[in-house]
Amino acid sequence: MAPLVVQHRPFICSSRRVVTPPIDYNEQAIIENLTESNQRSMWASRRIGEDEKVYLVHVQGTAGIGLPTTLVVKKFQNVNRCRSEMLLLATVRHENIINVLHVIERDEVSMLVYKYEVNGSLAYWLHRREGAGRPLSWPERRGIAIGVAKGLRHLHQGCNSQFVHHNINPSNILLDLDFNAKIASFGAAQVNMAGQGQPLRIPQFPIGNFGYAAPEYGIAPSQLTEKVDVYSFGVVLLELVTGRAANGAGPGGQLAMWARNNCNDLMANHLKRFKTEVDMEIPDQARYMKEMAAVFSLGVDCTVWDPQQRPSMRRALKRLRRSRRYSLWA
Repeated sequence: MAPLVVQHRPFICSSRRVVTPPIDYNEQAIIENLTESNQRSMWASRRIGEDEKVYLVHVQGTAGIGLPTTLVVKKFQNVNRCRSEMLLLATVRHENIINVLHVIERDEVSMLVYKYEVNGSLAYWLHRREGAGRPLSWPERRGIAIGVAKGLRHLHQGCNSQFVHHNINPSNILLDLDFNAKIASFGAAQVNMAGQGQPLRIPQFPIGNFGYAAPEYGIAPSQLTEKVDVYSFGVVLLELVTGRAANGAGPGGQLAMWARNNCNDLMANHLKRFKTEVDMEIPDQARYMKEMAAVFSLGVDCTVWDPQQRPSMRRALKRLRRSRRYSLWA
């Protein structure tokens, strides 16, 4: 089978115009690499009985020309779901949102092809390094937080229609060679035709991702807004600062609840107690302590119980950028 040449064009809602040359993808080589040994659990899904599988494949360039390329392939049994995700990602194209490179359709199976982000997921760097590799520095963590905030601001406020991701967590935040963040896993994402701040109709999928899901999923599912993403983003901020998992064992338990209950105490007395709760693997902590405290406080504000009291992603991004002045003055 001859390889298909795809011409990528700028999409409808882009933060800036992107010009991409034609790229050749050898579809047959990709399909032949969709083996059980290449299957990966790379992105956290919110659906039980998911009919989607993710593969990490290595393929040679067209006709054996060029260096081998590593790709992520998401295989769908539900063709309509594949097309829905493809169209959504085409609509929300942004530098901090994963980009579909190619689409393959075979009989009753469809596949989306993505670029492989070489540094994996944020979850790996925060919770699964197991002594391999260095810890993330605070400037890297700050850059990741800002990148995710920019991507979410684009989804919520930068497109003709508002999109809600529903599934923000470190497993779905991918990192490229320079540790730039890319939001992935859009299987549960929705378009909110009613607009910002207005309730959207949630499909019948389980809450999932305990620790990242906003409380309104369980108590007021008919009143969900884009603020569910703000809540999840707040939990990620708390993880970046403390290194704790969203659902830790022992004292503290659920991270967002622990942070809300202890924030005032942590911020008191020149951050005396806060300094003991910062991720001890972060290098040069003293230089960034005030900035980390500001980001922690933002995480608490993003995870308050009342969604109307949470900041918008535009506001959250401004606060993140402003918090850096504490380090610049140090």
